[in-house]
Amino acid sequence: MHIKGFLIDLDGVLTKDENFSPIDGAVEFIDFLKKKDIPFIIATSNSRYPPEEIIKKMQQNGFKVDTKDIVTPLTVAPYILKKEKIEKIYIIGSENLKQYIKSKGFKVTESPDVDAVLVGLDKNFNFMKMKVGTTALKIYGAKLYALNKNIISKDDDGMLFPGVGTVAKMFSTACQCNEDFKHFGKMGEEYNRVVFEKLPLEKESIAMISDDIFVDLEGYKSIGLKTIFVTTGKYSLKEIEKTESVDMVVDNLTEIIGRIFIDK
Repeated sequence: MHIKGFLIDLDGVLTKDENFSPIDGAVEFIDFLKKKDIPFIIATSNSRYPPEEIIKKMQQNGFKVDTKDIVTPLTVAPYILKKEKIEKIYIIGSENLKQYIKSKGFKVTESPDVDAVLVGLDKNFNFMKMKVGTTALKIYGAKLYALNKNIISKDDDGMLFPGVGTVAKMFSTACQCNEDFKHFGKMGEEYNRVVFEKLPLEKESIAMISDDIFVDLEGYKSIGLKTIFVTTGKYSLKEIEKTESVDMVVDNLTEIIGRIFIDK
């Protein structure tokens, strides 16, 4: 496998909890890439924290990274929302997300009378939020957006829960939206534009490293990237049987160093 650069997933690949604690071998892998001047982008669908805060937490945990090394849904969401003339937004997501969107000039409200419903990861999702979101879409004609299209997510305790994309799909189905919701995560049009501007290599020479087989690996394989599945995240090895989009399987990131850069 001839690789010149990497897209690297964050949750379940580099880090493992709300504190962005490093997974074994992750800091060493980033150190190796930096030392060898191998270009990479941390491509995350994390919707709970602004990119600057993610990088700050990673730096505190020993990662030698800065904001130019990361693309998140919040890198692209404000641009698209303004382009589509969205002003008032009902947000399903964290307080960090709400404050970030407010800081970009949008009005964030708890009322269903809005221009858009924006779905992010919300660990306090409840029946009232479900009602407000549904009413906004069905009665007030709000547009539906999601910060990523993830099907499933893994919590700090190891248990799984429906991902942002699954929650958005629930709203889309309930409200019989005429078109699929727009998302700002990996494989989104604007997200990919930013990623490949930052990583201007031939796609065939880039490897996507992820624990998400169905959104990340199948998605980026379909546009020509090589794919590496790591077993440290939310999907197990048996899930690989459902796809032909995995080029390599590793148990940790340092294994990639040996298999791609040393064992030639």
